[in-house]
Amino acid sequence: MSMHNHLRRLGRIWIDWPIYFITTCTFKRRAILASNEVVKILVDEWHDAHERHGWAIGRYVIMPDHVHFFCSAELDAKSLPTFMQAWNQWTSKRMARQLKFSGLRVGR
Repeated sequence: MSMHNHLRRLGRIWIDWPIYFITTCTFKRRAILASNEVVKILVDEWHDAHERHGWAIGRYVIMPDHVHFFCSAELDAKSLPTFMQAWNQWTSKRMARQLKFSGLRVGR
């Protein structure tokens, strides 16, 4: 049996303006996202993402320890890894500052 117990990945499709489906988790899967205050921070940062990095955010689902969302880049947008790293930093810093969360990991 193979060491890898996950589904085989599908082939790649190249299109001009892809829409990405993103899933990102909290550090150590801490269940800290299930509050109105956190939801406001996440949504505010998604709105600002277009102006800061050229990424438009579509539909999203916020779970206690992770989020799912669709996003698409403008022509002059930062790379997806750069955007995600920055978004994780912005949201972590705002939650730590505004909600007094301790032990939040910022960035990687």
